[in-house]
Amino acid sequence: MRKIPEIALSRTVIALAPMVMGLALAMDIYIPAVPHIADIFHASAGKMQLTLTLFMLIAGLMQLIVGPLADQFGRKILSFVAITIFALGTLLCSSAHSIYELVSYRIIQAIGSAGMLVVSFAIVRDLYHGGKSAQAYSYLNGVISFSPMFAPFIGSYLDIRFGWPSTFLALLITAALAWIALSILLPESLPTNRRQKITVHIFQGYRDIFSNQLFFYYTLAAAMGLSYLYLFCSISPYVIIRLLHIPESHYGFYFAFMGVSFFIGSFLSGFTVAKIGIYHTVVLGFFITLIGGIIMTIWYVITGLTINNFIWPMLLIGIGGTFCMGAGTGGAMEPFGETAGAASALGGATRFAFSAIVGSVVITSKVSSTLPLAIPAVLFSLLGISLFLPLHKRLAICQ
Repeated sequence: MRKIPEIALSRTVIALAPMVMGLALAMDIYIPAVPHIADIFHASAGKMQLTLTLFMLIAGLMQLIVGPLADQFGRKILSFVAITIFALGTLLCSSAHSIYELVSYRIIQAIGSAGMLVVSFAIVRDLYHGGKSAQAYSYLNGVISFSPMFAPFIGSYLDIRFGWPSTFLALLITAALAWIALSILLPESLPTNRRQKITVHIFQGYRDIFSNQLFFYYTLAAAMGLSYLYLFCSISPYVIIRLLHIPESHYGFYFAFMGVSFFIGSFLSGFTVAKIGIYHTVVLGFFITLIGGIIMTIWYVITGLTINNFIWPMLLIGIGGTFCMGAGTGGAMEPFGETAGAASALGGATRFAFSAIVGSVVITSKVSSTLPLAIPAVLFSLLGISLFLPLHKRLAICQ
């Protein structure tokens, strides 16, 4: 049995950074240009929402396929295939001539970015366990947070200076960095003797994974955390640019608040997990998002829509949501070793599908307030607290 060499956590995070950022950048960099693209393609807000919703759904569903493929053929070859598909989808998006073409090409981009993400998380589970894996997931989420902090600035500049296609073309840099980093910094993390062949029983395997109590509850927590970031991403261009009439060139500054909350939450989560464990970190995350959601709701009811009552409470919602995402992902993956790829895929698919469905249900008409974000934050937090507190002894074993 070939032993995987011990690899420093910092090296793994650096190597996987471009891989995990691909999906986030594909979501964030073109967001400032959404109103502009809608005008050019004469597309309604609902049709533009498809470029986000279908992207999330396909990215989630594809993980159910990529995960088992990674378990059978290994991590690196699947990574290189995913990077290539991501680059192809990116090029096609930049050449779209209608909203329907853009939606179609976004699906190709989603397939590639999903592959990059799920294989990255499977590599982490190959190399680390317990609290250390939760730390790795939290730090990678921290890396992902650089996307919402900087991508909208870059996207708005590119759109204003060179036109909206350039917001997609810039993603080719990420694909190139991912290819180089993976080639140089990491070995294959899944030896051939540990690989699992794809069989007709694959869906039975998914059912077994999903029925695991640790996986189910921690994945639900992570899905709730991701949904807040998705909702902010979906409604922010309309709230900030259309309703509050803030110039597109300034949009990145306000969107970056979400990135800051993601960044702070990710690294605080990694530290907190090491101190109090996965279970307590998730529960703490629920309480933080509950406070943020309540503040956003009350502030809006009292003063109406302002940039302050949209941005400042989002800091708390984002930090708490990231606690749930980082620790929740680590907790969900902990029971699985040989099938880490399948577990990572199912976890990612669940998180993405949950967020896309929530977005489709919540954003059913023209956005006119902060409530599409505030109300889910309150309701999901209360649901999470009510589910996790009675199960302390069963869920707290993952430390």
